[in-house]
Amino acid sequence: MNNGMPQHNILSKKVTLAEDVKAGQVISFSGYLATTGEQGKQPAGVAMYKGKKGESIAIMTIGFIAIPASEPLQVEDRVKVINGNISKAKDPAQAFATVSDVVNNSSVELALNYQPIPPVVPLDLPA
Repeated sequence: MNNGMPQHNILSKKVTLAEDVKAGQVISFSGYLATTGEQGKQPAGVAMYKGKKGESIAIMTIGFIAIPASEPLQVEDRVKVINGNISKAKDPAQAFATVSDVVNNSSVELALNYQPIPPVVPLDLPA
């Protein structure tokens, strides 16, 4: 996944994969290739390593990371995710990240936005 640009990892999380992934793909907290707006597959972070279903890998949730782009993007474009890959978000509410640099025609650096982990419902414990 090294595209000649250093990554700046501020926060990463461990995720158990629900399917095979490649380094640089966007993953949900449930371990699936992410798709913006799809229940259980909301984008959480970028896979830092390739992995197979059932393995645990690190995903970067906050920071700057260079990843493949399937279409031409420009600095400050906001991106959404479809099947683990980024594309330009026409609706700002869909934005998972912002393009901070264009590495070349097939790779961009993203400034990742934090995607909070869904809240845990507390158990009612006896007093």
